Amino acid sequence: DHSAMPPKKKAAAKKGKAAAKPAYLTDEEHCAPFGLFANDIVTTPLGISCTVLGVKYAGSVEDRENARVWVRYPNGREAPIENPQEYVFGDGYVRGSGNEMLRREAARVAEEARRILAAKIKADREAAAKEAAIKAEEAAKEAKKKAKAEAKRLKEEAEAAAEAEAAAAGG
Repeated sequence: DHSAMPPKKKAAAKKGKAAAKPAYLTDEEHCAPFGLFANDIVTTPLGISCTVLGVKYAGSVEDRENARVWVRYPNGREAPIENPQEYVFGDGYVRGSGNEMLRREAARVAEEARRILAAKIKADREAAAKEAAIKAEEAAKEAKKKAKAEAKRLKEEAEAAAEAEAAAAGG
């Protein structure tokens, strides 16, 4: 019966860990051997346009044989690709032109501007709603004051009428 076994303990996190290696090395010395650089657009042999993230090494940075270029596919997935310099099938990996880079950057800037504008519109609407709520509250207070004053006036009028009636009956 395995139910008597105590639960396994998780390995304790090591203290004083060395700083984590950067996810992707993007400087020229690492990227140049592949002919692709960080943020380049590269079209795969299947015709998919990807964004180059940089280079990762399987072992140490000196282990150039096990270096791989990593890309981000349009669906957000990140993966290594074959060495573009050695890939010979079809058209291979084709580095995008400067125009493609500019179009992508323009689209990114336009999307960022759209996001900022949407946030501003939302903030403006919230401010207007808050202002309207404050005005409605002030109007309600004013209406309550008027209603109280009207009630007081009617009460005084009724008392005066009752006094006048009593005086007329007694007189």
